[in-house]
Amino acid sequence: MSDAALRTRLDAALVLLAVNCALLVGIGLRYATETTVGVVVLAALLGYGFLTGDGEE
Repeated sequence: MSDAALRTRLDAALVLLAVNCALLVGIGLRYATETTVGVVVLAALLGYGFLTGDGEE
């Protein structure tokens, strides 16, 4: 499989995952607002920690 075909498949999978996540957050905000906000904030803090971490332990 060529790099272009693999990149296209990975891009499609990423788009589907992003749409799925947005849909779940939207449903969560409608029915369980406080819990959804807590989960989103926790995910944002974890993502920020991974991005700004220096990788040394």
